[in-house]
Amino acid sequence: MATLKEIASMAGVSSATVSRVLNQDPSLSVTQETRQRVLDTAKELGYRTVQQRYNSVQSPAETDQQSQPVTAERRIGIAQMFETPQLLEDIYYMLLKNVLDEICFEKRWSTVMLFRNAQGHFVKNDDLPLDGIVAIGRFTQGEIADFQEYTENIVFLDSSPDEEKYCSIVPNYHLAVRQVLDCFWKHGYERVAYLGGVYTFGATKELSVDPRFYYYKNSLLDRNCYDADLVIDCEMDSRSSYAAMKEYLESGKKLPEAIFAASDVVAPGLLRALREYQIGIPEDIGVITFNNTSLSQLSQPPLSSVEVFLRENADAAALCMELLWQKKIHPKQIIISCKLEERGSVKDK
Repeated sequence: MATLKEIASMAGVSSATVSRVLNQDPSLSVTQETRQRVLDTAKELGYRTVQQRYNSVQSPAETDQQSQPVTAERRIGIAQMFETPQLLEDIYYMLLKNVLDEICFEKRWSTVMLFRNAQGHFVKNDDLPLDGIVAIGRFTQGEIADFQEYTENIVFLDSSPDEEKYCSIVPNYHLAVRQVLDCFWKHGYERVAYLGGVYTFGATKELSVDPRFYYYKNSLLDRNCYDADLVIDCEMDSRSSYAAMKEYLESGKKLPEAIFAASDVVAPGLLRALREYQIGIPEDIGVITFNNTSLSQLSQPPLSSVEVFLRENADAAALCMELLWQKKIHPKQIIISCKLEERGSVKDK
């Protein structure tokens, strides 16, 4: 069967667009011409839709007495914490989903998007069974119950709602924050501010202390240099970060020597506020962000950022799913390492 990349290359679109067209994603906004070109290309390369493959397995015409029975492809449901407008702003989860799509196509698994209906329940747009669900982000207990209606094989990416019941893959936040602070301290910065959510959605979407803030605060407490005035609390979006940073600069408080931005998504608001006050990076202040997406890579100036390794996270989710199918796994949490990518937004003081 054709791969996602092969169809995308011939159709002249992205792999993500191919995946969403083939999986009948109702939120996808493309022209009918583009949609049809993807479908025609997939057909030309021998791709069959989920329904066609499922029907072929059920049809005796696909087997004979001498051949082994045809088995259906694995079907993986994918659920996103965020709705489309939020995904467009915080592209980390969109990128993670796209990488997971790629891995599923490489393994010849079909991916099926799950969507919230008007009542807030997760549903899919067909009646075929699922072999597993990968849930990206954080979900309420009610949403997790929705997943259990479809399958017992559930893997969580970027959250761990119940380590005794589910497999989960999370980044090593402790290591990430240590890398950030070690970088600042190595360059001579002592007054390091935190910009981001102090309380964010926990593993089951209840408000809890954000792990990045938790490790930031406790690391500074260990050095006897924690200062609550250097905590710039904001929601994890650019509008909130701009407002919070501007309020801080207008307060007359002493400018921090450096800022740890808890997510790339707050970087645009931070940069805008600093530009308005003619504060240069790294001349006047050092900045490091978290997630290492295009928001930090292509900003002006480019920002040092913590790489979370999307491929490794998604690979771990696929591995857990395969072990669940084989009944060879006890629920476990896999912690994926991080790495600081330096781009010159921090310099020696």
